[in-house]
Amino acid sequence: MNKRVIAIVVLAVLAGGVAAYALRPEDRVPSDAPTLDEMAAAVGGPVMLHLARGHAPGRSGDIMVVPKPHHYMISSWELTTLGEGEPEIKTTHPNPWSYLTEVPIVVRGMDVPSGREVDDAVDISSIAPTFARVLGMDDFESPSCSLEEVIPCDSRGGVEDKPRVLFTVVIDGGGWNVLERYPDAWPNIRRLMDEGVTYTGATIGSAPSTTGALHATFGTGFYPDEHGIPGNVLRDDDGEIVDVYLDKKTDTRYLEKPAVAEIWDEQNGNEAVVATVSYENWHLGMIGHGALRETGDKDIGVLWDRERQKWFVNEDFYTLPSYLQRTDIQQLERYEAELDGRDGEEDGAWFGNDIEPILDNKNERPSTPAFVKLTGDAVIDILRNEEVGSDDITDMIWIEMKPVDSAGHAWNMLDASVGDVLEETDAQIGRFMDELDRTIGRDSYLFVLSADHGQQPLPDDLGGWRINTSELELDIVARFGDVLGQATPADIYLDADGLEAEGVTAEDIARWIGTYTLGENIPEGAAGADLVPEERLDDVLYAGAFSSEFLSRPDLDFDAFGRGDYGRFGDFPVSNQT
Repeated sequence: MNKRVIAIVVLAVLAGGVAAYALRPEDRVPSDAPTLDEMAAAVGGPVMLHLARGHAPGRSGDIMVVPKPHHYMISSWELTTLGEGEPEIKTTHPNPWSYLTEVPIVVRGMDVPSGREVDDAVDISSIAPTFARVLGMDDFESPSCSLEEVIPCDSRGGVEDKPRVLFTVVIDGGGWNVLERYPDAWPNIRRLMDEGVTYTGATIGSAPSTTGALHATFGTGFYPDEHGIPGNVLRDDDGEIVDVYLDKKTDTRYLEKPAVAEIWDEQNGNEAVVATVSYENWHLGMIGHGALRETGDKDIGVLWDRERQKWFVNEDFYTLPSYLQRTDIQQLERYEAELDGRDGEEDGAWFGNDIEPILDNKNERPSTPAFVKLTGDAVIDILRNEEVGSDDITDMIWIEMKPVDSAGHAWNMLDASVGDVLEETDAQIGRFMDELDRTIGRDSYLFVLSADHGQQPLPDDLGGWRINTSELELDIVARFGDVLGQATPADIYLDADGLEAEGVTAEDIARWIGTYTLGENIPEGAAGADLVPEERLDDVLYAGAFSSEFLSRPDLDFDAFGRGDYGRFGDFPVSNQT
């Protein structure tokens, strides 16, 4: 390339840079942008406490975003689906509002009182310390108390007759708003409630409501700010944004607290049966590190490989039992053959959804009652083959039932298919209870039921909006320069070098997000833009946005933020801590 061509190229690049700079707003932070404290007061103290607990410094995004109730972020969507068109079904749920954070906690068995409802503020972090207190693990640490109706927080030495099994079921996406949507779909859960204690004021205890973070809270009794798993992705020590358990590696190196199950196992010479049947590596926080922990062993892990359509786990750290090595796909197919007709019609569809495309889709196939049954089979296989509860060392079994959440993502929680998946999930819960009652006796184990979050209904009739994340990213770059790392539905990772070069801060961007409107989020020239009601164009989309530095401040006074501006969506009880 000769000097003349090089000069032309350089001039063109410079001209482009000058043009981009010229187009960038002179004042990047609008004069009317709210401060972070003002946004925190609007969001309210209960939500801010959950956000602070859910923020893992150095690993979470540099800005945690809080869309307004029934607003949520998706990668992109077609505005032509508004009005008379078919609505965009895809939703996300990592938001802090009550309809996503209120979940059941039910405990049944042993000396737990029957038929009692407790509206005290508790959360899912209390389950692990409850197990520790029952077992006499007096040195177990957690910021939360045990569930008082099961065992007092100050109890020492454990119960006299220790349970032979601690059996926990977490319904992924099975929060109260889903249960209330389908009240006739869960007779066995009602039986569990009638025979145990139900905590009606329970929440997930932190935000955002993401799977990886919350299953680690179940297992460890700590919130993400201490167990180190902020969501489904995190920033690693090299600054890269990675899956929290390194995808198929199922490597739990970033989980900074041990699970109660692995501590108990180690205290008993690794002779306890510790097992999970789950769906993906994000659920491993329930049982902990396996053999990755120096004093641990290869506890049983059963996960689903979507690509190969089989059970799997990383057998460097966990054990996939021999009887599950060969997944019974033929049995799954027999269950799938029963889908047509579950809605009362033999028409090749299941609640209006064509069955064949579902089964051909590796992501949707695990979203049906058929997969619920396959999961139930795997659980029963473990209970029987491992002789769970057969000796004096308490075994811990953690079950994650994914299909309710998967169906909600595929067809939305308002679709009757989700009610059918919930009904089959309930049937399997009854099956587990009956198996344990038969083999070891109802008074010899504790059965715990909970959920990791609720679900997001379609926003169209609720005043909500689907926030186009791709457009938000473009708008951040257009206004602030090359500062963006990656945006997720919960937070925004920024590039430190870009921030320094541009002379802006995470707080600047967070304050601008606090002014970001629906109209700004519409891509230029987008088809269907004319379908957006004109009166909505100036609607601000976010209740708040908070920098990592703000959420990490030790002097945050949550009571001073008040109850916020969003009423019942943010005014939920906050659990007491030790």
